[in-house]
Formats: sequence, structure tokens, C-alpha cells
Amino acid sequence: MIWKRFKAVASWLHLWVGLVTGMVVVIVGTTGCILVFEDELFDYFHRDIIEVTETGPARPVSELLATVQKHVGKKGITDVRMNEADQSYVFTARELNKVKDMNLSCFSQFKYYDNIYVNQYTGKVTGTIDITSDFFYITEQLHRQLLLVKPVGSVVVGSCILLFLLMMITGFILWLPKNYKQFKQNISVKWKAKFKRINYDLHNSFGFYVLPIAILIAITGLVWSFKWWEAGIYSMLGEKEPIKLVRKAPHLTTADTTDNHINMIVADLESQLKGDYRLIGLSLPSAESKVMMAFVYGKQRVDNWRNMSYYFYDGRTGKMIDKMRHGEKPLGLKWRNSNKDIHTGRIFGPVTQILAFLASFICASLPVTGFLIWWGKRNKKNKKKAGIQHKKTPQPALNTI
Repeated sequence: MIWKRFKAVASWLHLWVGLVTGMVVVIVGTTGCILVFEDELFDYFHRDIIEVTETGPARPVSELLATVQKHVGKKGITDVRMNEADQSYVFTARELNKVKDMNLSCFSQFKYYDNIYVNQYTGKVTGTIDITSDFFYITEQLHRQLLLVKPVGSVVVGSCILLFLLMMITGFILWLPKNYKQFKQNISVKWKAKFKRINYDLHNSFGFYVLPIAILIAITGLVWSFKWWEAGIYSMLGEKEPIKLVRKAPHLTTADTTDNHINMIVADLESQLKGDYRLIGLSLPSAESKVMMAFVYGKQRVDNWRNMSYYFYDGRTGKMIDKMRHGEKPLGLKWRNSNKDIHTGRIFGPVTQILAFLASFICASLPVTGFLIWWGKRNKKNKKKAGIQHKKTPQPALNTI
């Protein structure tokens, strides 16, 4: 009796939470399918500006920086990414709008946001992408924020995904079979049956198969919506609070120098890494901070986490002030650096990417199949009520004249 009541409550929650959040889940799931293979698709469609041929040593980064600065005019360059030998360097020019200049649209967040691709061997700009109008950026903003400004959109999406977690739990409760015969029915699809039965089986069985992967995707995705959720995972992994990757520039006893030390910093990084990297990202000094942080992706994955290390330099002198290699990072930061790889299935390569793609696709389909089940039952009840009312309505007497 108690179990029946419990399942009745679960059924009510599953239905109404699904109706409320269904459209958002469809959007997030569909865009998630695309973002699983974002890097591969982006590189393929932009290969004309990304792919380069190594014709000699790369030119100094300061020289490339000067070329890009001339190309973008008064826009401020914020960072540079140095890729492997067959891929161009990428310089980013980005500036956030002031809060008063923003509206509810995600497109109001940036004053400008450009990626400039440069052939590091010839020094020529191969192309510029306005990120705010790029298909993959728009897809990501739709996925994370429904194209709304981050403080609003991320909360809306995060709230719907929290409710989707509740839907998965209640769905599993409703799925639980009474016996082995029902278990076999709950994990299969009767493809030769009528549409209603096939739709029901797809919702019931596919929802079961995708459950563990979908829960993992939801848990990792909520990190971008709620700081308290991120802090909670850090806490579970033994960290009191999220690890901050901010360093202060040391006090100089002599006057600050304005010389460009980027070549010195790049040379120091390359000497330490000895070629064991596939990407070096380097932030440039700004009015707010003179510290230049470099993040480095190693070529090989280490202990199943993303192999990512950090180096911090004083932009005024070019001297290193701190570093945190991958092996020295606490568990919480190793997870945080790998969270996106876990979320998209990239953590173990193509096989897990395909699993993430299928899970996202099925998650996007569940609100649709669920709605069709509800709509079918609703129409059936309405027809039944109409039939009862029709029987109760007295028939007019025949004219016997």
C-alpha cells in the first residue's frame, strides 16, 4: 500500500516536472549532441585557416603579436594559444561590455570577441572569426544559457537540469518491474507493434539504458550553472573550497619596465616542457594584472585526467613566480580541469564520445516520447468520458404519428 502511494507520487512528479522542463531538456540535449564533437567539427569546417605547413622555425611571438595588433586596430589582445606544429597560432581580442550596456541577450555580453589565426612560419594572418556570430559559440550559448545573459540563462538551464535529475530518479522508480517477465518487457522494444506501443517501449527501455550516463552528464553540467554545486563536488573530493588560480605580482624595488618579455617567457616554457605539449595558452598583461598565466596541455593523458599544468610569470620582468604541474595538483583541481572532458565524453576518446552523443540524443527524445504517452492517455480518457456521457443522454422518442 505504501509502495503504491509512493509510486503514485513519483508518477505525478515525473509527469508534471517533465511537462514543465521538457522543452529545455530537448534544447540542451540536442545542442549537447553537437558539442560532443565540437572540436572535430570546428577544425574540419575551419581547416583553411587552422591547418599550416611547417616551413621552418616559428617566428617570435612578439613579432606575431605586433602583426595581429596592427590587424585588429584598437582592440585589445588578451591571450595567445600556441598549438602543435601543423596548426596555426590563435590570438584572442576580447572585451566584456559594462553591466549597464548588457541586456537579457547573451550577445550583449561582449563588446567584441575575435579569434585571429596566424601562420607562425610566415607571419601572415590566415583568418579572423567573430566568436559571437560563430555557429559553435551560438550552439554552446543555447546549450548553457538558452541564448540569455549568463546570470539569468545559466540559472534557468541549471534549474531545469536539477529537475531533470529528479525526473530520472522518479522514472527509474516507475520503471522497476514486479517480476522477471516485466523486466524483460521493460528492457526491450516491440518493433512490430503499433506506434503507441513502440513509443512507450522507446521511452521505457532507452530511458533505463541511458540512466547512468545521463546522470553523470547532468552532474558535470550543473558545475557551470551553480557555484554551490561546484563547491560541493570540491568538498566531496577533499577540498574546502574551489582552488583559485590567481597570483599577485611581486613588489618591484626598481621602476616597472614596459619591455615585452613574451619571447623570454615562451622560451622558458619550451625549455621546461622539452616539446611535450600540444597546446600552450598564455594570457597577456592587463591594467588589472601584470601576471601572465600559462596553461599547458601535455601530449599524453596522465592518471586518466586531463594533463594540464599552470605556470605564472611576472609580465614586467619575464620571471616565473609560481608553477603547478599536473602531478602536483590536488584531486579537486584535476577533476575541475577534466570536468568538460567527462561531460562531453572526451575523457577516454571516441568510444566515450559516442556514448555521450547517444545519451544526449536519447535525453532529448525522452520529453517527446513522454509527452506522446501522456497525450495518448489523455485522449483515451476524454474519449471514454465522452462515450459514457453519450450513453447517459436519453434518446428522443420516435414519432408514432
